[in-house]
This record gives sequence, C-alpha cells and structure tokens, in this order.
Amino acid sequence: MNSQTESEDKKFRNLFNKIKLLNEITNQIVYFGVTQGNPAFSDYVDMNCGGIPEGEYEQVIDISAPVQFLSLYNQIAENRFAFSVAGLLKMNQGFFTPVAGFMKQVGSDMGIEGIETIDQAFEIFNAFVLDGMPGDESKKIILHQENQLEWELIKDNHKEAWTKAEGNLENYYKLQENFVNGLLGRSNFKFTKDGEIFRIKKES
Repeated sequence: MNSQTESEDKKFRNLFNKIKLLNEITNQIVYFGVTQGNPAFSDYVDMNCGGIPEGEYEQVIDISAPVQFLSLYNQIAENRFAFSVAGLLKMNQGFFTPVAGFMKQVGSDMGIEGIETIDQAFEIFNAFVLDGMPGDESKKIILHQENQLEWELIKDNHKEAWTKAEGNLENYYKLQENFVNGLLGRSNFKFTKDGEIFRIKKES
C-alpha cells in the first residue's frame, strides 16, 4: 500500500467513525421518542431513511469500492439524524431542550484532552462532525489568528436532509454547537455560529 492509499484509507476510516457516531446519537434520540409515547417512531425513521449495518469498517464497507458505500451511509446518517430530531419536535417542541443537553453530554463524555491551539480545536471539529466526503470542500476560512478562527460555508452538506425531513436547519446548527462545545469543554476554546459565520475562539 503506497502512502497516498494509506492516507485515503485513514480518511475513509475516520469518515466511517463519524458516520457511526452520528448514527449512534440518532438511535438514542429515536429511543427517546419511543419512550415518550410514540412506539412507531423507530419504524418512521427506518422507513424514511433506511439503516446502517452494525459492525467494524471491514465488515460494513466493501474496501474495493469504499467511496460508493461511504457516500451512501453518509447520506443515510444525515437523513436519520434530521428525521429523528424533526420528527421528535413535531411530537413536542419542548423536546429540543433535552436533545440539546444530550448532544452537549455526548461531546463532554468523549473528553478531548490537550487542546492547546486554535488549529487543534479546528481539527477536533473536523474529526468528529460529519460534514461531507473527504475532499468535498465545504468551508472557506475567512479569519485565522492565534486565538480565533472563522469560516463560512461554500456548501451546506446538511440542508438536503433537513429539507427532506421538513425540519428547521437552524436546529441542526444549534445541536452541532452543543456537541462541539462538549468536545472542547476541557479547553479554553468555544465554538459559536453567528449568522453565516462559524467561529472557534480562545477565551481568557
């Protein structure tokens, strides 16, 4: 295996881990919906979105055609998350608060230690947030300073799923903010979305 292939393999495996993580988060949200009085909620998400097989990378992904499989599961994961959150809020708008708290806790439980630079904080964002395929550039850096980094979107990789689910895309970004700040919780960095601007900033 040459170095380029090794690099691609690493990116594919990282993408697979992000897909699995988002799917596991979704399954917990679906379970919450079931326990809140909607026993058919799991079927609703499955019927609209399909499912992602359980198992490790080599068991789930055909390594002779990884892009094809990862692209499919990437979209399924995005759809499942959108349909689960949007569906839950159609049941009760008040469910947003516990879901947001859950997202913050998931990030916090992963306990990322040793984040010391703005670039490391941005790497954490990219390592854990599912946001398109490798090489699918969706962000444009507009400010890069020692204690602050800002970007805007070239392409929104989440909009399609939330449109399908008839959900509010801003809810996705609020949940993303909670999750990422959980990941960064053991550092001095904070992530915010201000209009169309995404920002990671070191707090004094």
